[in-house]
Amino acid sequence: MDSNKKIKLLVIPDLFPKFEGDVQGIFILDYLKSVKDYCITNVLFIRLVGKKGLTVDVNDDYTTYRYCISSKKTPVFLKPFAYLIWFIKGYQLGKKFTDTDIIHSHGSILSGTLSYLLAKKLKVPFIITEHQGPFSMTSDNYWKLLWTSFIMQRADAVLTVSEHLKQEILNSGIRPKKIIVTYNPVDTDLFQLKTNTEVTNNILFVGRLDNFKGGLRCVKAFERITEKYPLYTFTIVGDGEDYVPIKNYIESKPFKERIVLKRGLSKAEIAKEMQKADFFVFPSRHESFGLVIAEAISCGLPVIVGNQTAPKEYVSKDCGLLVPPDDIDAMANAMEQLLGTFTSYNASTMRQQMVADFGFNAFGKRLKFIYEEGHK
Repeated sequence: MDSNKKIKLLVIPDLFPKFEGDVQGIFILDYLKSVKDYCITNVLFIRLVGKKGLTVDVNDDYTTYRYCISSKKTPVFLKPFAYLIWFIKGYQLGKKFTDTDIIHSHGSILSGTLSYLLAKKLKVPFIITEHQGPFSMTSDNYWKLLWTSFIMQRADAVLTVSEHLKQEILNSGIRPKKIIVTYNPVDTDLFQLKTNTEVTNNILFVGRLDNFKGGLRCVKAFERITEKYPLYTFTIVGDGEDYVPIKNYIESKPFKERIVLKRGLSKAEIAKEMQKADFFVFPSRHESFGLVIAEAISCGLPVIVGNQTAPKEYVSKDCGLLVPPDDIDAMANAMEQLLGTFTSYNASTMRQQMVADFGFNAFGKRLKFIYEEGHK
């Protein structure tokens, strides 16, 4: 492939924003932006439920083809039939992209299978980026593992968002032709270095309020330091299964007014919240990458994160602390330690590392090289 010629890329994601401002699959937009200078990109996103039919959205960076099978929720007993229609419509639409150079699937079972079928039809290579964590959600199910193994071993390359996820895939017995750790792109243009260097007396958590992410455990850790640090507040941005338990837990607590709960914020709004924090806390039990952690470090925030999975690959002692994600005492101790030391971290150096490793410029060049290698 001529290195100066733009690559004609077809992206098929499992998740993708359904509308402007939707956060589902929003990380895919970072992938698309990172390669905009190298690729002419079409996105094919098939859904079971939504505005029935085909919708085409064009912007400067890519064109999105959304197709919804039905405007009504599919009954459980009809789901297999609905997914059969999903594949048929996806194939009918996808085979029209006859000038495609390479297909990039985000996901292995649905999007990966469709990408495999279209790659054979269009006679082009296809690659898969796997995001799922923990991968045991696939490997513990015989049929899912069998299907995923079949697709991954036929892809021209499997990309993983961490070394941890790569090892989970290999440990499951899957042997792709190539398996490459790319990590995730980070929008370092949006997540800018803090301009306010004054102490804000605020600790920040951002993420889905699912139990494994640790929002409620953070509240309990914060509770243990409230008397000693009466000026500090704790802001929690997110929604999910733990939102109500968190509200119920703090309802009768004397520190109730020092917990700020914010739901449904956009990426831009989250970036603004990071400008108003002294440090970031996110003790998740499992992350395949941990995008929000890298975004916080990009803003120059020291972080407290779980020590078990992917984040420990890029969170060094120079940008934060690693803690056992279920140890509330360790979390409280880490908070207290950062309260005394967060100003000693070199915010500019922390950010520079994120830009060099995960910024759009570096990540886009990484993907461009992979696309060109796959097309040879």
